[in-house]
Amino acid sequence: MYIPSPKNIPLFEEKGEIQIEVGGSTNSIFVTGSYAFSEKYALIANGSMAYSYINGKPIGRHGGEINLYPGTDVPHRSIEVGLGRYNLLPSSKRRLEVFAGTGYGAAHSYIKDNDKQHYFQGFVQINTGKRYNRTELGWSLRTAFSGFFYQEGFKVIEHGNCQTLHFEPLFVVRTGGQHVKASFRTGFSIPCLLSSPPGPIGGYTLLHFSAGMSFRFKQ
Repeated sequence: MYIPSPKNIPLFEEKGEIQIEVGGSTNSIFVTGSYAFSEKYALIANGSMAYSYINGKPIGRHGGEINLYPGTDVPHRSIEVGLGRYNLLPSSKRRLEVFAGTGYGAAHSYIKDNDKQHYFQGFVQINTGKRYNRTELGWSLRTAFSGFFYQEGFKVIEHGNCQTLHFEPLFVVRTGGQHVKASFRTGFSIPCLLSSPPGPIGGYTLLHFSAGMSFRFKQ
């Protein structure tokens, strides 16, 4: 099971900026945080939580006896951290930033209490956009590599492993005041299977929408 993470698109302009966003989507609730700790570099982090998901689709072959597919009650957690460069076009009004990082996610099935599917992920993400007085427009394209593992209790079932590339475009609009804005997102997660051995691989969400609140401050 794979639920796309809430991607950070801070669109930083200068050192000391902090951008935080909280919200809910068609597949999870989430929080993101970003901090420009120097004139060039910034940290990003995000986390999400879900108990079920909408428009889930299977990844890989169906197989095995374990049900981790859509229609079951499957709690999911994920967390990510990353480091990157921002303001790569200092002479332009358009913001451009590049981040790379790693993440972890896990899903537990209530069908069998000891069943677990988890994944480790590495990603590269390019953000671009513009900031106006009351509106921010941002676009992001992420490529992520994920390695999935199926586990019964403390035993990892090797035949359930698979690796995927995810291509994940995202568009965000934030509008409101100087420090607090409403945020609206829409994005895709398109998987490309690198290996898919027989076994219960899980599912993913292709299209997702979200709404939340964005907070921007400066130290």
